Formats: sequence, structure tokens, C-alpha cells
Amino acid sequence: MGITVAFVGHLIYLTNPLDYNWVVFSCFIRGVGFAPLNSVVFGFLGDVVEYAQWKFHLRIEGLIFSGGSVGTKVGSGLTAAVLTNLLAWAGYVSSATGNVEQPDSAIQMIINLYKYGPIFVWVVIMLILLAWKLEKIYPQIMNELAEREARGEL
Repeated sequence: MGITVAFVGHLIYLTNPLDYNWVVFSCFIRGVGFAPLNSVVFGFLGDVVEYAQWKFHLRIEGLIFSGGSVGTKVGSGLTAAVLTNLLAWAGYVSSATGNVEQPDSAIQMIINLYKYGPIFVWVVIMLILLAWKLEKIYPQIMNELAEREARGEL
């Protein structure tokens, strides 16, 4: 639901991308929609801990949560590298003084990244969430883990 609200917020932006107030309003709507995912993303990792214990009889919280942290850092780094290379390809001119006029190709790349980048990200997130089946079997997993614990098993 949240990603859908964020997507609608982006569609609001696309209807009038040159009006500053409209852009700020659309950013607010997108933020409200994206907040629920940001608040539960690491909760998914807790479910994976329970799944690993259920499936492999191993409780590896540290490995799973550190893997999530490393994945976040690697994903951020790769995203920054891709965006930087796209801007360089478009002719973006870096300047410490800010007195440089950007070529139209760089400006168009920035506009296109802002227009289409979020749509790409939200489609990927929606596909991942649609493929996420752990929530459906989670009650069964927890029942079986409780039974194992009662028997003194891992």
C-alpha cells in the first residue's frame, strides 16, 4: 500500500514537474507512502532469522542482520556509482565554485533520473514484495519452532 501511495505521489509530480510548490507537495505524498517500507524493512530480516532456524536448525541473527547492513551499503555504493557514471556520460561538469554552466545533456539527465528513477526503484520493490512468500508460512514456522523448543531442540 505504501509503495502505491508513493507511486501516486510521483504521478502527481509528473503532472506538473516545473511548479516548485507542486513538486514539494508530491515529495510529501511520496514520503508518506515510502515511510512504512522504511520502517519495516529490517523487520523482514527478523523473519529470515526465524526461517533459517526453522529450515536449517541454525539461529544466525548476527550473520543475517550484518548481511542486511552490508547489502544496504553495497547497494548505496553501486547506486552512487551508476548515477555518477550516467551524469558523467551526459557531460556533467563538476565545480567547487558553482560557477559552471551545465550542458543541456546533463540537465536533461538529471531531470530524467528524477522522473524515471523512482519509478524503476518502486517497480523493483513491488516485484520483490510480491515474491515475498515468507509471511504466508510464518505462523506455521513459529508453531513448529515453539514445538521444537518445548522438546529442547534448536
